[in-house]
Amino acid sequence: MKKIFFIFFAVFLLLNLKNSFAQTLPSIAKNLEIKEEAKLGDIISQSEEGFIKSKIPYDEKIIGVVGENPILVFGKPTTTTLSVITFGEALVRVSNINGEIKRGDFITSSQNPGIGQKATQSGWVLGKAMEDLKEEEGLILAQIDIRYIAFPGTKKPTIREFFSLIYENIQRPENFPSFLRYLFAILLGGGSFLFGFLMIARTLHKGIEAIGRNPLARRSIQLAMIWNLIGIVFLTLAGLGLALFVILY
Repeated sequence: MKKIFFIFFAVFLLLNLKNSFAQTLPSIAKNLEIKEEAKLGDIISQSEEGFIKSKIPYDEKIIGVVGENPILVFGKPTTTTLSVITFGEALVRVSNINGEIKRGDFITSSQNPGIGQKATQSGWVLGKAMEDLKEEEGLILAQIDIRYIAFPGTKKPTIREFFSLIYENIQRPENFPSFLRYLFAILLGGGSFLFGFLMIARTLHKGIEAIGRNPLARRSIQLAMIWNLIGIVFLTLAGLGLALFVILY
């Protein structure tokens, strides 16, 4: 029972640490030469000419958003570079041209240079809105997390397209934090399932052996087996639930 209590406490602590970390998530940025005039909150994409303001809806080459005072910055700053936030919290210039933006909505690029819009279909997104847009156009706080989003009801990608998307995500440095998150979730979920499977098999094997050696204690052994199995199943489900939580939040 002490081991089970310790594991429950560890899961609870991990959830709280994750929530605390998410509330104070640092902004990671790069110093980049932008080929046109850009200002705070403009969404930036990479093109053949260099780094420009995004002007293609759901642009797969989104790099980030022009920000200020990031915690961690890569690249040498010059008089002609701007800090482009690729991960973390940042102000984003958005518009209601594709629907009213509410907290929790995904934001993507639009046909208006540098200005984001609400994402309503599958495609690449800049991140998630952290507050409502209370006017037609303006700056809102957003969680920058560039990735491909598949909305329910849309055509699902083929296996080849799915792995192609994964490869593209890994190739993009700004998506490395997301890749680590999904990798952690996979390891956590897979580890929980494997742990549960092995422990159930071990418990059943040991219980059958114990009953064979001491038939008179059959009832108490079976009761102990049931309680152990319940604890194992609960811990396995907790691990799978935590993995799902890591992916979704």
